[in-house]
Amino acid sequence: MIFCDSHIHLSHCDLGNEALRFISENDYSCLCNFCFKEEFESWEAQKSFQTREVTVLRSFGIHPQACSDDFMCDGFSENLSFLEKLLSEKKIAAVGECGFDFFTPEFRKTSENQEVAWNEQLNLSIKHGKPIVIHIRKAVEKIFSSEKSLKKIPAVIFHSFPGTLREAEAILSHGVNAYFSFGKPVLNGKKSAIDCVGNLPGERLLFETDAPYQTLKGENQTAVSHIARVYEKAAEIRGAKIEELSQKIRETFSKIMV
Repeated sequence: MIFCDSHIHLSHCDLGNEALRFISENDYSCLCNFCFKEEFESWEAQKSFQTREVTVLRSFGIHPQACSDDFMCDGFSENLSFLEKLLSEKKIAAVGECGFDFFTPEFRKTSENQEVAWNEQLNLSIKHGKPIVIHIRKAVEKIFSSEKSLKKIPAVIFHSFPGTLREAEAILSHGVNAYFSFGKPVLNGKKSAIDCVGNLPGERLLFETDAPYQTLKGENQTAVSHIARVYEKAAEIRGAKIEELSQKIRETFSKIMV
């Protein structure tokens, strides 16, 4: 079976026998996200997984949850320079995940820092003509205020899109080349995610695990293999055959990650 995971943190995952067996038994590809320079460099040194017949594309970005005052003083410039170096050397397929997270009072306090990080990464995505992966929680309005810049980016990927179908359709109608990725919330009965999966054009959909994160109740972690459960549920929602849906997602994923 074809499975494309548009958002995963492989460097944080358990890549034991179960994960490797799932990957070897399927036509698997993914976009692996990194948020810190040290994390990316550590993964680069890990050769055993990367030599397998699996397509692992990479993205790098400064996560909005990292934008504390301490980080902005001590780590922001180094990580931003590292991002530009990766782009210049064509070592990553996308910028991100980046964006805004106002989910808690603590995160909202760093809104100005998040704005600085967002604008810098937005400009780099435009400059290098690379897709951007957006993390957005309790801040969808920020997307509309940035739409002029987002329209200059070849592909805008909303990781675990939290908005409504109406908001997704508005983003598209405003001329943003947007793609909306969904993971375990469709398994958890989240109405907005199910509405989007069921009604957005198929060519605008992607699916993800966010592994090892985004767990359901009773789970310790999300496994690499859980992408199959997301695809199965998405096919059910759309009334489609999973094989046809998987092929469509592969075509979209390949088109975006040129």
